[in-house]
Amino acid sequence: MNKDLVKRFAEKYPEINDLFEKHQKLENKVDELSQKAYLTPEEEIKLKELKREKLYIKEKIYKIIKTNEGIEID
Repeated sequence: MNKDLVKRFAEKYPEINDLFEKHQKLENKVDELSQKAYLTPEEEIKLKELKREKLYIKEKIYKIIKTNEGIEID
C-alpha cells in the first residue's frame, strides 16, 4: 500500500482515514502472528482471515480514491 498517498487523501476523506487506521491495526496483528516460529492451525486460519480483510480494506481505500479523485493506484 502506498501509505504516503493514502495519508494524503485520509486528511481529505474521513472514511479513508478510518479504513487506513483499521488497515494499520490489521497489519500489526499480521506482523505479530507472522513473527511466531510456529502457528497452530487456528492461528494459520486467523492469519489468512486477517490478510484477506486487510486486502479488502486496501481495495476499498483505492476505490474511494479512484471514484473521488480519478486516480488509479496499483
